[in-house]
Amino acid sequence: MTSNFNKKKVNLLPNRQFIKYFIITTSIFLFFIFAYHELSNRDRLYNIIQNISEKFNYQFTNFEINSLNRVDKSEVLKVIKKYYNQSIFLIPLGDISKSLHDLNWVKSVNLSTNLKNKIKVEIFEYKPIGLFFYNNKFFYFSREGKIIDKYMENINENFIIFYGTQVLKKANDFLISLDKVEDMHLISIKEAYYINERRWNIKLHNDILINLSEKNIEESINNYIRLIEKFNNSEIGSIKNIDLRNNEKAIISFK
Repeated sequence: MTSNFNKKKVNLLPNRQFIKYFIITTSIFLFFIFAYHELSNRDRLYNIIQNISEKFNYQFTNFEINSLNRVDKSEVLKVIKKYYNQSIFLIPLGDISKSLHDLNWVKSVNLSTNLKNKIKVEIFEYKPIGLFFYNNKFFYFSREGKIIDKYMENINENFIIFYGTQVLKKANDFLISLDKVEDMHLISIKEAYYINERRWNIKLHNDILINLSEKNIEESINNYIRLIEKFNNSEIGSIKNIDLRNNEKAIISFK
């Protein structure tokens, strides 16, 4: 006679979910132990280097900064002075360079030490080529089209004010075209307008608005110079606009 009994399978091993969490938890725990050990060793090494540097006078106590025109030197000093008396071997030049690079007008930074007590700071500044009108404010910008800083109204500077969408990308090319005009000293531009992202209008300091050719800015400027010589001062003062988009003719509008 054969009897059938219910059989139940018993798994003596932990389930996979438990094993997974156990491995993760253990890994995290070991990681923190390793990190603590490394940080402790690093701090210990840091203190050893600092103590030796103090004993033999290898501390940061002196600096040299190149001449600055636009960068606020007091801001530079704030960055570097917080490392005073630190071992010259522990000065984080990368961190200092990054902090200096974040200052207004700073284009690039070179740092070096004499491996004794001195840091040499060389800062290269952006050079403004014009003013950009945006949100009813004026901003200096560079030849790369980078806005540098807000315009300082108490400084007497003769920059052209640029207006228009995408004007920062084209302003330097426009100024290069002006440099090619031989008698550019005979014309004084106050404002430049980038029209429809393809051509320029300029407003002179005598308030005459000139529509320039899309393809040949230099020729339009030269045409204006030749044309204006035919008028006396009184007549020039009555001119409102000169359209020189067609280099074969000029259309003059009076006030």
